[in-house]
Amino acid sequence: MNLEKLQNRNPAMDILRIVAVLCVISIHFFYHTGYYNTTVDNVPMYFATVLRTLFSVCVPLFMILSGFLLCNKTLKKGYYSGIRKTILVYILVAIACIIYKSCNGSYTLTTLTFFTGIFDFTGANYSWYIEMYIGLFLIVPFLNIIYKNLDSRKQKNILLITLIAITILPSLFNAFKFDSYEWWANPATDTDTQKLMPSWWVGIYPITYYFTGCYIREYGTKIKNVFLIIALVIAIFGFGTFNFYRCYGSTFSTANYVYWNGIEPYVMSVLIFLIISKLKLENINVKAKFVLWKISDLVLGTYLVSFIFDSIYYYEILNINTPDFYARFPFMPLMVLWVFVSALLSSAILNIIAAGIEFCWEKICCFFRFVFKRKNKSEIIVNDKD
Repeated sequence: MNLEKLQNRNPAMDILRIVAVLCVISIHFFYHTGYYNTTVDNVPMYFATVLRTLFSVCVPLFMILSGFLLCNKTLKKGYYSGIRKTILVYILVAIACIIYKSCNGSYTLTTLTFFTGIFDFTGANYSWYIEMYIGLFLIVPFLNIIYKNLDSRKQKNILLITLIAITILPSLFNAFKFDSYEWWANPATDTDTQKLMPSWWVGIYPITYYFTGCYIREYGTKIKNVFLIIALVIAIFGFGTFNFYRCYGSTFSTANYVYWNGIEPYVMSVLIFLIISKLKLENINVKAKFVLWKISDLVLGTYLVSFIFDSIYYYEILNINTPDFYARFPFMPLMVLWVFVSALLSSAILNIIAAGIEFCWEKICCFFRFVFKRKNKSEIIVNDKD
């Protein structure tokens, strides 16, 4: 990237990527340290539940960012080649994860499992996002046609409200049991709830997040950051307290309202995105912009390859030296930092390899194009002589 482009770059988007991947690594901490097997019934578990609630914004932030950055893309020559680097980094990470798992005995490596592990997205354990993103990237030009051809802000409001209604709101209205007083007294004992809204379309929630990013890019918000921050704090502790209440006396339940299509991550991720996107960072030091850009560029690989370091740091170091989640919880900042730095450095190596592969591929393509053109030119000359 040249100096002029770097100076004009908005580092807020790079910060959002970094925040999102830190949230991914943080939410994985709870998965690997026994949080989901620990009874939710005391003060440490309350704060752990609040943090678990906050970090659920990880994937939604990536999806909103996609809409924000890709909303002007059109179906033109070369568009689909834009996903080449993403797929190449994924393949390299999948190979690294397959090799690692075969070495520790958790994966049977054969020629068949090697290729199926790449193509069915099981080789890299965190690669479900890539499977989703490939499809989203392919339909982005068509989503943009829909959005751009709406005549007014009112129509775009209706589009977004409609998508929220069919993908996000069911997680709110289908989460209770209104005809039972006993259920409200102790909801953790009965996971059966009443369905008040149709929920067939919740699976297209990535499109809701995508259009949310498009909308924020076009209209933003006039609400001051101080009020957005207050709203975010209220949302974090409000949702966290609700989740503590819903699971009290039992283990944490990953119900729809806390999943990616849930009301909780949607509200918090939109607030965080608005807060960071409104920061005035255009005039910060060019060197700082460069560092943020380089880290941001490594985020995808960091996300995917973090599985290896989760496995090493949690199961070979932390968990065998601490008895339970209560003893592991204080180590969360340190573990997240270790995993992030290790995965970031590994991602840098994989990105260098990917860049080398892309460079060689371009040279090979140029060579064959040159040979093909020369051959055609020679045939034309021969035909002219005839």
